[in-house]
Amino acid sequence: MTGVPVDVSAAHELVDVLTTLAIIAAVGSLVLLTTVGLTGWWVVRRIRRSRALRRGALSVRTVAADPAGRRVARQRLAVQRATDATDRALADARAHGRPLGELPAVAARLAGAAAEIENRLRLVASEPDPALRRALADDVDGAVREHGRLSSELRACLLRTGAAVGDTQLQRAGTSLALEVDALAAWGPAYRAPGRVA
Repeated sequence: MTGVPVDVSAAHELVDVLTTLAIIAAVGSLVLLTTVGLTGWWVVRRIRRSRALRRGALSVRTVAADPAGRRVARQRLAVQRATDATDRALADARAHGRPLGELPAVAARLAGAAAEIENRLRLVASEPDPALRRALADDVDGAVREHGRLSSELRACLLRTGAAVGDTQLQRAGTSLALEVDALAAWGPAYRAPGRVA
């Protein structure tokens, strides 16, 4: 029987090429799967931490749950809205270079109190007995109102400080304008002197 001559080195080269391609495909697949997995993890993490989504879920609970559950959801929503408004007011004041004094430290203490109230309200919301949930919501209600009042006072203080800075800037602009008007009035006759063509 006559056989076809087989080139052994060509077979080894083919095996080496196929092995290399398999390794490249495996590494590429591993990189792709890792990238997809990390991206999915990041998206899920962002969604879970999203204040807007949490607030939206609370907004739904203010309408959909039993009366005690609706009240707790409204309280949680009030605390979150007050905290968000205070954060926005502080960020705005910082961005415009307004004097803040100790207000950021006060805001941090308010944020800590808000986190504590939020934890208490989360526990109240998970209570299965509606009567107990209602009683616990009554207990937390004073803290929620006080937090809202203090947050409002802090924001009002920031706005008053901004208004005072704005009023001072308006006074400076008015003084500068008055000086320029006086200067132009003083120079006016010099420009209208005989021999000058206006």
